[in-house]
Amino acid sequence: MILQFSNHSSCLCLFQMSVWWQVLFLQFFLTLSCVYQCCASPPGLLKSYSYSLKSIRCTHTRVQQLLRRYKEEQLDNKQFEDRSLEWQTLPSLSTDFYHWLQMKDWERLSAASRDLHTFWAHLDMKRREIEREEVGQGAAHRMGSRGKPKPSIPERIQHILTDLRDLMTKVNFQLRCVNSSNVSPTSPPALTRAVSTPSSHQAPSKSLWTSRLEGYVILRDLERYLTKLARDFILLKTKHRGPPGT
Repeated sequence: MILQFSNHSSCLCLFQMSVWWQVLFLQFFLTLSCVYQCCASPPGLLKSYSYSLKSIRCTHTRVQQLLRRYKEEQLDNKQFEDRSLEWQTLPSLSTDFYHWLQMKDWERLSAASRDLHTFWAHLDMKRREIEREEVGQGAAHRMGSRGKPKPSIPERIQHILTDLRDLMTKVNFQLRCVNSSNVSPTSPPALTRAVSTPSSHQAPSKSLWTSRLEGYVILRDLERYLTKLARDFILLKTKHRGPPGT
């Protein structure tokens, strides 16, 4: 009787363990399915990262082109280069490689959202300043190669601002997708500090010259930042590829 009871108890335990393992496996595969649905299935993270990387590269090209034109038209020197100029309220471009590798996805995306907002705010402020300057000087549109009016620098900046806003929308979606609803994008900071101008760059119209140098620093640092951001999204894409065979 005791032996029969032991056998019955053993069978009951085995049955319960089997049921629990089935439940655990079901939960595991449901979780895995949700992860891959977010990371690999359209319109999930992997595809979103690809779109973002493409947008970053396209915007980087536009910034490069505008920076060349800006130096030629605003600074009267298309070869102008000065790495000593900096604006303290712009995002830092220095990176510790080991810290960069160890960053979590939500940290990387949160930093991208914050930095893109900051560049957007600085660039929009500069666009408004240049518009006021052109209105005050009665600047005429330059003619393009086909005789059509060439888009002004503020118009070119507006195109880049639109690109940055679209990119911020993608990054905010990705932040939500990595389950970081507690992380919200940072609003653009107050812009109070002007670029520091070395004595070698003093000009008769100091305020106007300083303003133009600020535009140069914003575009220069934005170009460098987008290169850095592209590396972030290459890493994110590599980490979030779907399961083998997909």
